Amino acid sequence: MDIRALRYFQTVAESGSYSRGSELLRISQPAVSRTIRNLEDELGRPVFKRHGHGVTLTEAGKLLLERSQLLLRQLEQTKADIRSGHAGLSGVISFAVPPAAGHFIAPPLVERFGEAYPHVFLKIVGGFSGYIHEWLVRGQVDLACLHDPVPQRGFEVTPLLNEEVYLVGRAGSLGASVGRIRTEDLAKLPLILPSRPNASRRLLDKWTAARGISLSAKVEVDDTTITRAMLRQGVGFSLLTRGAIEGELSRGELEIHSFEPPAYWPFAMLTCQNVPRTDIQHTLIGKLAETVKEVVRDLVQSGVWSGELPPE
Repeated sequence: MDIRALRYFQTVAESGSYSRGSELLRISQPAVSRTIRNLEDELGRPVFKRHGHGVTLTEAGKLLLERSQLLLRQLEQTKADIRSGHAGLSGVISFAVPPAAGHFIAPPLVERFGEAYPHVFLKIVGGFSGYIHEWLVRGQVDLACLHDPVPQRGFEVTPLLNEEVYLVGRAGSLGASVGRIRTEDLAKLPLILPSRPNASRRLLDKWTAARGISLSAKVEVDDTTITRAMLRQGVGFSLLTRGAIEGELSRGELEIHSFEPPAYWPFAMLTCQNVPRTDIQHTLIGKLAETVKEVVRDLVQSGVWSGELPPE
């Protein structure tokens, strides 16, 4: 199977169209189409369903994308492994993190890891928990951080911190005299919540079930950008961490209220042990994991990130 054909296929699959794929590859569309057609002839099955707005993957295409992503990453790593004898530790490693937590982690992580391992290329991907879990299983990312991960065989989970969660609303929406919020008070408020099985919704369901409270969301939104816009307009209230709204807080557009007792959201680091990796890849993951733990610890101890560190 031609590696070039796999690269063309992956680009078209990720872009959703032959025209966009050819632009990204900087190759003529007929050449891309011809290469993928030869690939389909070799496989004996189509990898794309063509429609008026582009292409979607067939079942065979989904399987090929999953396997080829891992293969191409391993090829990149192999080239780096061969070169590493003369350049020290080198290679490519990918790290996934939710956007709000990435607000804190990414800048110091890139700086610290880059200084320690200048020949290692670090790729950072932001995404929601469900997507990150899938990327780990497929081997598309090597290390990830998630909120409240569900224990699962084949995953190594390392707790990093319990991140404080706040009730968030437009500035002045609850009145100046309001202090800490009781969980019971949520039943009286118009809430903007993510849909199930989002990790934050799962955590909220756990809190309310323990207190015998039933909540009714005014609207369900699975995008924090939209949630923040609705909060700024005063549509309702939501439960978020500081990282998700740091900009709005600094501009005085939103305000936060702590819960009584304080509410925390577990945040952990994960690796998938079922993905085949070289010895150097395992070494890189270990070095990155150590750096992530150091960065999180320093952010919490300095007060930049609001939360509690797990026991040593």
